[in-house]
Amino acid sequence: MKKHSLSFPGFVMWFLVTISTVAAVSCKWNKNVTDYVYGKTPLVEIGTDILYAADIKQVLPLGLSEADSTLFAERYIRNWAQDVLFYQNAKRNIPDTKDIDRLVENYRRSVFEHEYQRRLIEQKFSSEISQDEIEQFYNDNQRLFVLDESLVKGLLLKISNRSHDLSDIRKLYTQMDDESFEEIEKYCIRNAGRCEFFYDYWRSVAEIEILLPALDQPLESLLKDEHSFEFKDEENIYLLNISEFVPKGGIEPLEHARNRILGLLINSNEVSYMRKIKEDLYDAALEKGRITFYQNKRK
Repeated sequence: MKKHSLSFPGFVMWFLVTISTVAAVSCKWNKNVTDYVYGKTPLVEIGTDILYAADIKQVLPLGLSEADSTLFAERYIRNWAQDVLFYQNAKRNIPDTKDIDRLVENYRRSVFEHEYQRRLIEQKFSSEISQDEIEQFYNDNQRLFVLDESLVKGLLLKISNRSHDLSDIRKLYTQMDDESFEEIEKYCIRNAGRCEFFYDYWRSVAEIEILLPALDQPLESLLKDEHSFEFKDEENIYLLNISEFVPKGGIEPLEHARNRILGLLINSNEVSYMRKIKEDLYDAALEKGRITFYQNKRK
């Protein structure tokens, strides 16, 4: 491993040249160079700790100027070195690590247990909870599904007001057939327009309103009387067609609430399920003689 004795600013410039050079070469040499860049180009070494080019390249923001890239890399390397030195110093000054080792092991065990429990519950209940159970819970607990925001399904198009096809799109955007959808999609692809198809899922009115130019009155109040709209600003025409609307204070549609209901049903069952899993493991271990009990024998 070749080590450099450059000044810190000079080293940072060497690093930037290194990652840009290797990135350019990697376009020509695929696997070998990729392996060399991502994990095998050491930049800084402190004892057994090594900072690689990939470590900085992964966090280096795109679009920075050369000066900003240099400043970012300089700060990152300095912070990394300070953290490593502090950690190494802490290890030297805490010779008795029994308590730390115990805490680390306890944390490691809790992570394993949490992940295993998550997988067990997901495997058990994602397939066992039926659509009938979800619907029954929904019907029995309507008070839990009162909306605090309005929901809509529909279509939103943003089109340049200079478009030659505007009259055709005006005729199509209120039609809800596959042929019309296909024509609209083709138009958006050709003209880089915004196409928001949400006929098959719910979105909040507030979310849609953000995509529109400033309105004279809230979109929700307009939806009480109409479902097709045309708005405009200086450069664009906005065509909005709403197929379904549920106002604030209404009952959340089942399809929108489904995942939340599934989570509620899983939560209500997982405690008893995990208790049974642990009891079964314990009983099986006793039966197979895997648990040994030690008792002090009195003479």
